[in-house]
Amino acid sequence: MSNPLVTDLFTPTVAAHGDAVAIAENRHRLTYDRLDTLSDALAGRLRDAGVGPGSLVPILAHRSAALVVAMLAVLKTGAAYTPVDRDNPARRRARIIDQCGSPVVLSTGSPDRESGGVTVEFTDGPVRTPLEPGAAYVVFTSGTTGTPKGVVVDHAAVTRLVRWHNERFETTADARTTLMSGVGFDVSQWEVFATLAAGATAHIVDPAVRADPAALLDFYAEHAITHAYVPTVLTPDVVAAPRPAGLALRYLFCAGEKLPPIHTDPLPYTLVDYYGPTEATIFATCRVVDPTAEQRASIGTPISDTEAFILDEDLEDVEPGAIGELCLAGTCLARGYLGDPHRTRERFVWSARHERRLYRTGDLARWLPDGSIEFLGRGDDQVKIRGYRIELGDIEAAIQRNRLVKHAVVVVDDQDRPASTKRLAAVVVPRSDDTDPDALVRALRVHMRDELPDYMQPGIYQCRTELPVTANGKIDRAALRAALAQDRDAPVPDAGFEGDLEHAVAATWREVLGHNRFTATDSFFDVGGHSLLATALVGDVTRRVGARVYIWDFYGDPTVRGLAAAIAARGADTPDWEGEPVRELAADIRLPDGVDYGTGWDTRQLTDPRHILLTGATGIIGIHLLERLHAGTDAVVHCVVRAGSPALARERLRGVAARYDIAPDWDRVRVHAGDLAEPRLGLDADEYATLAREVDVIYHSASAANFIQSYSYIRRDNIEGLWSLLGFAAENHVKPLMLVSSISVYSWGHLFTGKSTMYENDDIDQNLRAVVTDLGYMRSKWVMEKIAELAEAQGLPVMKFRLGYALCESRTGHAATYQWWPRLVKTCVALGAVPDLRNLREGLITVDYIVDAIAAIGRQPDAVGKNFNVVPAQEHIVTLREFFELLERHFGYEFRVLPYEEWVELWKDDPQAPLYPLLNMFHDHMLDRRSTIELYQNTYLWDKANVTEHLAGTGIEEPTLTPEILERYLRRVLAEPYVPASLAEAR
Repeated sequence: MSNPLVTDLFTPTVAAHGDAVAIAENRHRLTYDRLDTLSDALAGRLRDAGVGPGSLVPILAHRSAALVVAMLAVLKTGAAYTPVDRDNPARRRARIIDQCGSPVVLSTGSPDRESGGVTVEFTDGPVRTPLEPGAAYVVFTSGTTGTPKGVVVDHAAVTRLVRWHNERFETTADARTTLMSGVGFDVSQWEVFATLAAGATAHIVDPAVRADPAALLDFYAEHAITHAYVPTVLTPDVVAAPRPAGLALRYLFCAGEKLPPIHTDPLPYTLVDYYGPTEATIFATCRVVDPTAEQRASIGTPISDTEAFILDEDLEDVEPGAIGELCLAGTCLARGYLGDPHRTRERFVWSARHERRLYRTGDLARWLPDGSIEFLGRGDDQVKIRGYRIELGDIEAAIQRNRLVKHAVVVVDDQDRPASTKRLAAVVVPRSDDTDPDALVRALRVHMRDELPDYMQPGIYQCRTELPVTANGKIDRAALRAALAQDRDAPVPDAGFEGDLEHAVAATWREVLGHNRFTATDSFFDVGGHSLLATALVGDVTRRVGARVYIWDFYGDPTVRGLAAAIAARGADTPDWEGEPVRELAADIRLPDGVDYGTGWDTRQLTDPRHILLTGATGIIGIHLLERLHAGTDAVVHCVVRAGSPALARERLRGVAARYDIAPDWDRVRVHAGDLAEPRLGLDADEYATLAREVDVIYHSASAANFIQSYSYIRRDNIEGLWSLLGFAAENHVKPLMLVSSISVYSWGHLFTGKSTMYENDDIDQNLRAVVTDLGYMRSKWVMEKIAELAEAQGLPVMKFRLGYALCESRTGHAATYQWWPRLVKTCVALGAVPDLRNLREGLITVDYIVDAIAAIGRQPDAVGKNFNVVPAQEHIVTLREFFELLERHFGYEFRVLPYEEWVELWKDDPQAPLYPLLNMFHDHMLDRRSTIELYQNTYLWDKANVTEHLAGTGIEEPTLTPEILERYLRRVLAEPYVPASLAEAR
């Protein structure tokens, strides 16, 4: 049939199953014959009232058999209907009815009346025929303007879905189904017509039963239900509820929202998760859920003839695995929006690229490797907090990975708050009614530290026994935001503030955070605080208590009690640990005078640069990066090299290239003899002006990487050199800065933060307490990033690449043999002993992966403003102990594992030991009578989500330390073996 009607599904069923029960409502039963007769009679009355093709008849109803009578009657006239839930507010009902322009309104009542329980009410308003023939129904969904928008759905779309569903999920005449969903929810249309097309029996679920999972299962058992629908929000509870005897359920369908992971034993029935917007006729994809398997937020694959595309803003396909907007095509698509051609054109678009009409869902998704679709939440649920784009669904999923949580919803708490103080709030429902809410919140704060970065941490948690839902069974987020706003001023019971000073600090916290939901021992950063608010808080506390408060106070003990104690203990003095190092670092976090980045920049400077300035080209990273920049662009690369003359500078750079077997395109290399820390980069005025005019982008790889020298010694090269480059970046035109940094900016901060993972966009301020006691090099890298942040705030495009340890170039084995790790390897191999250190991670990664990543990401304009941890994935991280175990496994070495101090004793007095020049790292006490190396035990794991996202589709893959790579590395490192003094004497 070229244009099948929904009534074509019903007519043959009446002929085949006329005596069978179609609708069961309490004690009332309506057979197919009776349903046909009643709907015929009502259709005749509607025709007499002027209803026919093009009409749109509103049906004011609750779930009932009478509703089904009314739906069929309207369809039999050739008109379309719109279901209107009686429970809707009167104003909304009136707006929907007014848009229909119908001569009549149908109202449903008791099913035992001769009329079938349907009353025909005549309207006084103007009568219109707003639809072209062929429409089946119009469902009104919520509009962002407050005016409901009607989605016009054709007969063909409904019949396609029903036929596919009934065949796929064995819906036959012996099936027993439910009418569960709200009248105004489009799922109710599928519930009705899938049942009627099969000759099955639909049981109307009593309102008292709908919200009670145990009662629902009893209802299923009592009525031998085989196919049932529940809203997503109820699904985990229904699945987990005790199963009554006699349960005949074969399929449980859910839809409406993202289904959380289901934790249960294998089910005696099949759980099916449907996804679909109203504009794609109820369901567009489905997933048969395996509750025993690891679950992602997959919505499965398209159904029937539906097609799915994941596209960018220009409706071009994104790379596999990349995030884009989910767009749908096929018979499923609705006509558009009733009386709103402008909105219809916005959402239903023609794609010349795909030669199809597409519906833009506004949902974010990506393709999974198995060909299914991962749902990532609404595009309009992507919010911006402190400049970071956040998917609320990601946070909800992370919370729900905690076994104590049954449901979680995250909203932006911004009611009556300035945009700068927007914060994330999480509403959670415990899995057990016996859970202590305060204990759960404490557990979730700990759990979330290792799940997501700081800027994605909810500042507020609220526990509830259930979530509010709309009439359509979806979570009522507006109600949650309103409840959160009311909850702001309610203090936490037993907050524990003691003394005038703690109460004064707490009062300031309340003003800055905008809520009372914290105790004396809660971290400022756990309850919605961040570095920008901390800066404001410092001044406010100082003014309130009359004592000087320092920003550094927060990173020792960022609680009300800790801050009050620091103020009380210090009095007018500076804190013990602030001292000279902190003042020195703080004084250096500034920009050069007069820089202006407000003139803007062109993305071409990244995507197609003509001239690149590369610093640090004589280092192992810089020289390899030179080669990659030539391979990936047509640019001329300018290298500033410290030397007495241009000729000596060129000779020096060529010597480094030859040492590492690098062959740059020398025709596209310009070598400048200079010094970054000098005015004009050490160049004469004309050369500097020409360079400033030509260069499009700066790759700053230069750094004094010395683990012996103090901060004050390194400061010139690292800090003053960066200041000079930031001035250069503003000269003539703005030049984006690619800053090569280090994971050392995290220092041994884990000892103070209590976290096990550092995410790329975490605020590095929280590690300052560790940084100020670390080596000069680590301090300098931290300060360099803070200076770069200031430049970003002034408009400079910046990417920061935090490198793990560059072990070697994987194809050649070349390594920076003067650095500490090769010296460690030579020492341990010679001694046949390694120190017993726990989880000492250096982020060992290959040089080629590092430079490939920098060169590829550096050409992507959407990477500007992001940080990139160029390290191994967490599952590939090799600790110090594991590295030497690899040498044992593949090369036959045998190493004794010695207590740390005993191992140091083996070489600390031997000037010939490769590690001897770095003895301070291993022997000097830096903190709590532990050396630098000891303090780096159990250090952070590093997230690299930004790196993974921006390398997707580039073909760049993270390497593992294979025996072949290690063999090449050892050949270079051990070329000049070290003989320990004890062995030399023995000889």
